[in-house]
Amino acid sequence: MSADKCVIVIAGIPDDVYFCHICYIVENLAMILTNFKYKKIFKNALEWKPWLQKICHCWNWSHTKSPLIWKKVGLSENNVTYIGGVNQFWEFLHLHYNISDYITKDELEKLQLDYSLMYKETLKLPCIKMPLVYHRHITVLGAGKALCVDLIPQLITIKELWLMHGIIINLYDKPGCYFKIKHIAQDMEAIGGGLYSTRIIKNVSDGLYDCDILINLDVVSKEESENMYSWLRSNYNSMAKLAKQINRYASPEMKVLLCSTSVSCFCVNVLHVLVTKLPKTNIVAVSSHYGLDIMYNFLTKFNLPAYNFGCPPVWGFLGINYFVDVCHMVQKYEVYKPNNRAMFAEKGTTLPLGFKYSELRYFCYLAHDKNPYEGYFERKAITQYQVGRTENFQICKAICEVLKLWYANTDNIGDEIISLGISSDGSFGIPKGLVFSQPVHLQILKDGSRIWLPFTDFPLPCMPLQIFNNLILTAVILNKQFIKG
Repeated sequence: MSADKCVIVIAGIPDDVYFCHICYIVENLAMILTNFKYKKIFKNALEWKPWLQKICHCWNWSHTKSPLIWKKVGLSENNVTYIGGVNQFWEFLHLHYNISDYITKDELEKLQLDYSLMYKETLKLPCIKMPLVYHRHITVLGAGKALCVDLIPQLITIKELWLMHGIIINLYDKPGCYFKIKHIAQDMEAIGGGLYSTRIIKNVSDGLYDCDILINLDVVSKEESENMYSWLRSNYNSMAKLAKQINRYASPEMKVLLCSTSVSCFCVNVLHVLVTKLPKTNIVAVSSHYGLDIMYNFLTKFNLPAYNFGCPPVWGFLGINYFVDVCHMVQKYEVYKPNNRAMFAEKGTTLPLGFKYSELRYFCYLAHDKNPYEGYFERKAITQYQVGRTENFQICKAICEVLKLWYANTDNIGDEIISLGISSDGSFGIPKGLVFSQPVHLQILKDGSRIWLPFTDFPLPCMPLQIFNNLILTAVILNKQFIKG
């Protein structure tokens, strides 16, 4: 080896699909670039942990999982530089060779099997095809919010999200929120349930590479004297930055949920235009919490239990305007139907005089002349004063309900209708491509993928058509000012 020659060393386990992917990349890169040199170190699962601890102790590194990558320069054995893991290696390739690549999970699985077969004899390992995914990776942006404290415990109890070894939660927020996130991570480790581990990440990219679900709780706050145009521009810039990272690091199967008090429908519209790596149907704005927020206060006026009601539909361009349609809230109602005997039976008879059955009906028969916001703001103010923060239950429930349906077994999906901000297909008079909160249902396509579609049989909101059209027109005008395409 010459005094200035650089060798990239990649160490890992053959059953690790990302290690196999990197090996495949460096092998092909070495064939193209004659000055690119590499060395691969294979360890079986039993050898890996002791070997990793030993080498990390030797070089004072902090590394926990396969693969481990470093570079060695020149003849000296001591001239080594730590690169890191998968994400750091992609940064290295992009910086020095302008390479960015991704392959599908099916291709990763086949690649991993090839490497297991290739090194079967040298490693003395039985050739067993390992499952591709052991954990469900969920990354939460804006994890320093008080909402996150309530959300994570609910997420890890959703059995529909559990894989073989449960869920890995990645938490990210701005550097000033580190200690808040640290406390959250420590508390979560004691919960158990479906949680495998909670990790605090320093960069968004670290949480995107193997992410299955991205939940964005981040809010671009509107300053008191800030105008609407400036606020939307700040939101646009924030989403443009996120879209760039998604295009570079994320898996094509990743799902993105936006749920905040900011302009979430506008932000989803921006991502639909700028994100080229994900289908538009994978990026949605959660909106049911607007309905859940007023539902309890409204039903207490009628002394009716909330468990007999579905969430009222939410329409609008969230963060700018929205309408909660309590008149079309669905109620499960117990009906008693007497038979002919009931008209002539003697008092005290033990014979059945009729039967009960359940039916679904819209709540407009009681709600048509009632103001759902009467007493609502007073209750919110009292709650905030007593608790010290706004209620988060409704937002947590809305996020969890979306994920439960999205990942449910095929037999359990049913015909549930929820409110969600999705790209319109032209239904309800909403222009095609505009992200607008509306009643939706989940549809399973022939290839097994699942998409949210407008539920076109649902009635239009109980409001003057002109006002509803104004909600849509406002969204169209604001989008045209910022979004092209």
